Amino acid sequence: MKLTKTDITVRWISGHNRVEGNKRADKEAKEVAKSAGNNSLQKCLPTFLWEQSLHTSILAIKQEQNSIMKKHWERLWAKSPCHTHTFKYDKNLPSGSFHRTTKGNIW
Repeated sequence: MKLTKTDITVRWISGHNRVEGNKRADKEAKEVAKSAGNNSLQKCLPTFLWEQSLHTSILAIKQEQNSIMKKHWERLWAKSPCHTHTFKYDKNLPSGSFHRTTKGNIW
């Protein structure tokens, strides 16, 4: 493959410029978005959409799930005989670095 020097010009072009009805459609969409009646009736939505707040992203879901699992694990660990023993030596055990070091090992 031979590369050659090429001049490239980049220009912004309005995507909907001179499209018939575009301004009216924008205006109508803004009015609907601002109105109080633009929401779906709760009874028309699936239950999971109105029982709890929705997450904005997959990352938010993962973060929440990790937080729940960490709290659950901490409760289990606090009840463990190992916790009582290791707590005497290091109050931070098992730390994140400890988990990364021992990941995959079976005790």
